[in-house]
Amino acid sequence: MTTAMAVRCIGARDLPHVRFLLSGVCQRPLSTSSSFAAGRPESEAPPKSKYKDTVLLPCTTFPMKISPDKITENEQHIQKVAGFAELYSWQRGQDRHKEYVLHDGPPYANGVPHIGHAVNKIMKDITVRHKLLQGYKVHYIPGWDCHGLPIELKASGGKGQKQRDPLEVRAAARKVAEEAIGKQQAAFERWGVLADWGTTYRTFDPSYITHQLLLFAQLYDMGYIYQDYLPVHYSPHLGTSLAESELEYNPEHISTAVHVALLATSVSPQLQEQLRALGLSELHIPVWTTTPWTLPSNQAVCFASDQCYVVVSVNWAGRGGAGRRLALVWAEPLLGELRRIMSGDLEIICSLEGNQLAEMRYRHPLYVRECPLVVGGHVRMDSGSGLVHTAPAHGHEDFLVSLKYQLPVECYVNGDGRYNAGAGQELEGKEVLGEGNEAVLRMLESDEGGGASLLLHRESYKHSYPYDWRSRRPVIVRATSQWFLNTAQLKEKALAALEKVKILPMEGNREAAMVSQLKKRPYWCISRQRVWGTPIPVFYDTDTGDPVTNRAIIEHVVAVLEREGGDAWWRLGEEELLPPEVVREARESGRPLPCKGQDTLDIWFDSGSSWRCVLDSHPADLYLEGLDQFNGWFLCSLLTSVAATGCAPYRSLYVHGFTVDEKGRKMSKSLGNVVDPKVVTDGGKNKTKDPACGADVLRWWVANRESEAANSQIGSQQLSIMKKQVQRVRNCLRHVLSCLRSNGEGSNGHFDFNHHSLAAADLRPLDRYILHLLHAHINQVWRDYENFRYYTVTRNTVDFMSNTVSALYFGCIHDRLYCDARASSKRMSALLVLFHLLHHLVLSIAPILPHLAEEIALHYHIKDKAWHVFRQVVELPPSSWHQLELALVMKECLRVREELYRTTTLTATNPATLHTTITAGGDTLKSLRVLQTSTEATESGLCELLQVARITLHPHPDDTPGFSLALSESKNTKCLRCRRFTAPEGCELCARCQTVIASGW
Repeated sequence: MTTAMAVRCIGARDLPHVRFLLSGVCQRPLSTSSSFAAGRPESEAPPKSKYKDTVLLPCTTFPMKISPDKITENEQHIQKVAGFAELYSWQRGQDRHKEYVLHDGPPYANGVPHIGHAVNKIMKDITVRHKLLQGYKVHYIPGWDCHGLPIELKASGGKGQKQRDPLEVRAAARKVAEEAIGKQQAAFERWGVLADWGTTYRTFDPSYITHQLLLFAQLYDMGYIYQDYLPVHYSPHLGTSLAESELEYNPEHISTAVHVALLATSVSPQLQEQLRALGLSELHIPVWTTTPWTLPSNQAVCFASDQCYVVVSVNWAGRGGAGRRLALVWAEPLLGELRRIMSGDLEIICSLEGNQLAEMRYRHPLYVRECPLVVGGHVRMDSGSGLVHTAPAHGHEDFLVSLKYQLPVECYVNGDGRYNAGAGQELEGKEVLGEGNEAVLRMLESDEGGGASLLLHRESYKHSYPYDWRSRRPVIVRATSQWFLNTAQLKEKALAALEKVKILPMEGNREAAMVSQLKKRPYWCISRQRVWGTPIPVFYDTDTGDPVTNRAIIEHVVAVLEREGGDAWWRLGEEELLPPEVVREARESGRPLPCKGQDTLDIWFDSGSSWRCVLDSHPADLYLEGLDQFNGWFLCSLLTSVAATGCAPYRSLYVHGFTVDEKGRKMSKSLGNVVDPKVVTDGGKNKTKDPACGADVLRWWVANRESEAANSQIGSQQLSIMKKQVQRVRNCLRHVLSCLRSNGEGSNGHFDFNHHSLAAADLRPLDRYILHLLHAHINQVWRDYENFRYYTVTRNTVDFMSNTVSALYFGCIHDRLYCDARASSKRMSALLVLFHLLHHLVLSIAPILPHLAEEIALHYHIKDKAWHVFRQVVELPPSSWHQLELALVMKECLRVREELYRTTTLTATNPATLHTTITAGGDTLKSLRVLQTSTEATESGLCELLQVARITLHPHPDDTPGFSLALSESKNTKCLRCRRFTAPEGCELCARCQTVIASGW
């Protein structure tokens, strides 16, 4: 019979009878094991009586709760006595055959630790501790990314201090980085992160710099690194080039967009004749641009060879407002745009073929020179005229066009973002993103400035535009002489290497961001115009400006920097930095020594070289970082490694999302919604408003966040939930610990596994069932750890401890634990299960809650001070614990329990006072008889499971499947020792307790 049928049967026929039988029962509050789940103090057990000292009550010095003002002190004490600081060195010295390498992506050494640091570092630590418990020797070296603009700007006071002495700036920058590292490391240690904190890597360390420069030399020899004059993203405010990964795109940026008509100077005779017949003497080539400041560098106009273009005549108000008829070339699919910006009628004169456009030339928009029309594969039909202004010095696609058609690459913008003399007297010195842009527009509007070029239309245009990620200001694209890594040459190799990398979590297509970056990125600019960084070891000929470098020169520089430190490049002269033979040869020939360069390496090349500097070229098992590193550290590490070794530097990647506040908003100081991890662990200034939660609660939140989610919320509500969950875990394990009576905590009832153990076959059915459930739970937990499903570990752990261990098992066994004879087989059966529960559950929570796990171990292994959780190796529960047939039996028995509790809850009756008669048949009867073989019982496993005073078990006359219940008040009285309603009328004790007392218990 199904559960639904059983309930229907009881509800239709037996329930009125049940109510009748209960009418004479003394009503008492329902008493179940829920009190244990809520962490009831063991001292609340039987009232004081002459039998109190005969009850084997739980006993432990393990505190139920740590007050907020003691949490920090308690966790720091645990770290000290459990040897957190020595653990990494200890495990490196063990003879373990398996090694697991998690390579730490270096956080930036700027600012205080934030919640993003906590997410990343704690997830890494959970991973490392899991692998340690699995028997691996772990390789994890924490590091910091120490160079770059933010630190230099903080040290130098911003752009206005750029001219300070480089050595002063570097000294100040190093101090900024070191202070940040000190604060961040202290926080990481406070969170319990496992590492040898005396051996970390920092990108400004001489050893790191030398490894990096040797990699530079190798890639230079292989032809992957080269110098060229190319357009790059450039920050006028910061005065340096930028990589794509250093940009943020502002979708609300406002540009001045213009349509400019350029005078055609070379038109076919047939088209000229058509125009003259209409009274039109000129033909114009209109272009549309959102960067008018780039028009001085115009070298061509691109068109799409597969699109149809037409010549159109339109009315134009003209300069000064005078009416004028114009002939314009326009892409036919975009004529709607022309109608939008021009008033009056539009007349199509003729169509043009691609070769006709290619034969045309036009007058430069500002200067007296002719430029060509060329085919551009990047021309789209979504805006403008379908004719694209091309300035190779200010656009990546434009530059590629210049290579194809051998166009000049002329940049009239200097490092401050101002026009130089090449732009002409009217523009020289003006900021291109300010007054320079307006000056170009004024020139186009005047006869003298723009000449034959016509400003057809101007408007404000909102669109996505790149900003510098640090200054939050617009950048420009500007051609400069820079050093590049040839990603186009590496593209196919990198894509092939990436295919062998396992990327987790698997849902979605997050790796697509890295693949798309690889496919569209022809080069990577690796040089920066700053002083706080790793110097590019290149010298320049004083006459030609050509670079002078080779492996011998770089290796000599490396030796000098390793000996003298990174500042030596700025402190020493060329005579000391160049190899002696180069200096001697120059002196003998009378030529001046080449001068050292002033560029530093991109910090992404810095951190992207860490696989060489830290791992010595051995691939890591795992890189674990945030989503944004697909375009950052993951990609840069991949490119440098594939270039040097042909392989990826990692076997697998794990990506996690970001953190927002409780309302889903990005955290910012202006909103006042920043969650400080230090306040979470140690409390805020106002301890009442912001009490300390401890590192384990912070770690539990990190593990509990769904790693697949792009954003995870944190705030007082989430932290309150996490704190309650950790407390429930603590309460559950504390009760198990107190029942086992750790060494030295009292002689009564101490369980010694080596002396008191029983064979699994001798355990009571309920105990074997709990081991069956524990077997399934523990195996699933370690599978979840292996797959980085830490949030599943936390949720399943709370569910298992609350519902299986506390609500079910504790409530069932407390009577035999407290009141049976100390060495009885029933009591030892339960203690053995509790022993296994404590052992496996402590190990299973340890990677996430290391402080709680070690605190429990310190209380359990009092005589063995050297026993620590993370010096153990996990062994999975034996397969003999998996008992499917028993599970099916218990499923039927639990159906009976559920129906009994439903009924007594409706009537507010305490099951402990009841004599329960069960009539059952089929599989249900067979299952119940596993727990109770006799017809009448007060001490059976079924009495224990249902928590009733007495059970009478009758077979159904027709062996009908299912069961029915009949409840009546027990005729016995409450035993003064065990408090069960099993004592004969007029007796203080039940038969069981009389026997235990007589035997000396």
